[in-house]
Amino acid sequence: MTSAEELKENIGKTAMLTVSGSPLKFAVTILDARSRYGHLDYKVRPIAGEGETWHADSNITVLDNDTQV
Repeated sequence: MTSAEELKENIGKTAMLTVSGSPLKFAVTILDARSRYGHLDYKVRPIAGEGETWHADSNITVLDNDTQV
């Protein structure tokens, strides 16, 4: 299991957000991380577009530095 401190290491990184129940995935920037009631969440903003929202870490795939979006 990932700790909140480990999640915070991903702030500022690019990730892919998978929309639950669909094949839709898109690139986001991780703005913040939190642990609530035993669940780990990321606050993300799309690379293109606007807005920000919290999503469960299970829907987020953090990209390594070599991965292009």
